[in-house]
Amino acid sequence: MSSKTGLICLVACAVSFSAGYLLKDSQTKVINLSESHDSQSNAASQPDPVRNIKLPSSRKPSTPSQAAFIAEQDPFDAIDDFLNRYKDTNYLTIPNKALAPLYLQLSQLDEYQLQQKAEELISQLPNPAASRLLGITLEVLAESRPLQALNMALNINDTEQYKWAYAWSVLSTWSANAPVEAFEWYVVQDFKQPHLKGFGTQNMVSTAVLSGLYSYDKSLAVSKIAELSQQNKINPSTMSLISQNINHSDEFRSLLNALGSAQNPDNGAIEVVGEWFSKQPQDAAAWVNMLNEEQKSPRLFRHALNRWVESDPSQASDWYIKQFNEPEKMMAISEAASRFANKDPKAALDWVDSLGRSDTQNAIEDLLQSASYDDPDFALAHLDRVTEEKRKVSILQSAIYSIKRHDPQRAQNIIESSPYKSELEEYIKRINDY
Repeated sequence: MSSKTGLICLVACAVSFSAGYLLKDSQTKVINLSESHDSQSNAASQPDPVRNIKLPSSRKPSTPSQAAFIAEQDPFDAIDDFLNRYKDTNYLTIPNKALAPLYLQLSQLDEYQLQQKAEELISQLPNPAASRLLGITLEVLAESRPLQALNMALNINDTEQYKWAYAWSVLSTWSANAPVEAFEWYVVQDFKQPHLKGFGTQNMVSTAVLSGLYSYDKSLAVSKIAELSQQNKINPSTMSLISQNINHSDEFRSLLNALGSAQNPDNGAIEVVGEWFSKQPQDAAAWVNMLNEEQKSPRLFRHALNRWVESDPSQASDWYIKQFNEPEKMMAISEAASRFANKDPKAALDWVDSLGRSDTQNAIEDLLQSASYDDPDFALAHLDRVTEEKRKVSILQSAIYSIKRHDPQRAQNIIESSPYKSELEEYIKRINDY
């Protein structure tokens, strides 16, 4: 699936969810004036034995007359009106406020009617109004018949550019409402099959299913992740998304134990470690320090540095360089200094100087190079710390280009007075020509 198609899918999915979120709770709260208070109370007292999900409160009709009007509208008339009104409109310019009421209307249909409506809309593709409405129709159908809705989405012709957005939306609904069932479906699928190939290669399926399962039952999800990890069926993007919702060190440890090894670059363990370093860096550092040497890797250390430096670049840099033996330490200092400089170049330079080493010249030049993009004045002010002329010109070129983007005249004045005028002019010309 191309990056353009993937972007369209994500936009389409987001639009579908925004409409669903806006009125999803409304379908359970619309006032039916013919029902008695007692019947409402009895219905409310009976929990859903399968899902037992509490939906977020949403916008309610402001008056009983509005509620009655919505409830009494014929769903098929509302759908036909929408299709006629937007049949010649671009898919992405159909407003969400036009879609939101249709979610409520579709929710009044039974499963057979929803299936029939979905089939009718599929026959009208690629009509933009039908495309937008199909996503909502399949999502509503997924509330009660998720497998049927998913199969309908997967069997749409591949030429339909929003096919995977429909499938993703249905699977996300299924994973949220019945995560165990969704997972059981996922583990027996062969994603090499033609109708599933495009769906599985983006790792979207496992991400939706495992994220839903983890939100539902962490212990169960961790045990399933351990099984999948042993079968090499875990990917970094899935683990990255799951770990973003973790805030406690015990959960990070549990998930990492399930993945088995931070040495495997493809099972997502490094992404989980990085997320841990961004939230509880001291606990994460202690965990890494306890790994045996075979489990440690420069990639793991670098990922930890990149996340920890966001909150405490000084401590992150100190820890990072301690992970390397003396032959590699000079390079480690340069890497840490460069990342540090992205946050605070002055503090980064002070940190390098505080090390009291005689082999930090390369680190100083690297951090000034990093600083030249976002803080060119700092780089220019400390250009005398650069000894190699070629490197000095490189830093100066980057700094001048950064200044030129905001103040062309000032950049030109610096160029005119520089002993490297010809090099700078040639560099600017090359950038402009490019």
